[in-house]
Amino acid sequence: MSQLSQPPAFAYPNQRVVRPPLPKAQRNRVFIAGAVSNTVLTAGLSIMSLAAILFFIVASMWLIWEFLSPSLSGTYRPVDEMLAAVGLAPEQGWVAVAVLMITMVVGLAVCWAGIWIGKAMIASVGVARPWAVAWSASGILLGTGLIMSSVLSPVAGPLMTVVFSASALSGSGSGAGAESVGIVAAIAILGTLVSIVVYAAAGLLAWWWMAHALRRAE
Repeated sequence: MSQLSQPPAFAYPNQRVVRPPLPKAQRNRVFIAGAVSNTVLTAGLSIMSLAAILFFIVASMWLIWEFLSPSLSGTYRPVDEMLAAVGLAPEQGWVAVAVLMITMVVGLAVCWAGIWIGKAMIASVGVARPWAVAWSASGILLGTGLIMSSVLSPVAGPLMTVVFSASALSGSGSGAGAESVGIVAAIAILGTLVSIVVYAAAGLLAWWWMAHALRRAE
């Protein structure tokens, strides 16, 4: 009985996908688009998150006071102090809620504008798959920002508290209150400028990476 011969092994074709480098005009436009897009996106996220935090605080205080302490509903409530600080009466609390909700929507619109502006900028010079580049780069930046904030917040928060407290105390004893306020303001401005530079640099690199990875093969 003859033994069956084995079929020949399947050989995959030796094909190498060649992706041309980004032209200089596209590369420069991707750099600018990434820096602008991530800066605008971060600004929108900051607006939306701040409004959401304030909305959560106001809503939580109101719910706790109204539903968990019904016997104290006629007395002074902590949320009334917050409303009075912005010139609103207690019965006008819905105005604060509406403003915060509108602010969250505005922040979301700014986020979308940042992504759309970056996409439009790279599409105008013929970058391949502009929407894919925009969404993938923005997703990478959002994920990286979330990880970095979770790692750095426990350190940055106490550090800034110590710096601000030291500046305030150094001016309170010597009568140099204005000088301490100036120091705190300078630190805040410097921190904002550094943050803008970091966001722009991160956006530049992420958008260039995605545009380079998603370019079409020859």
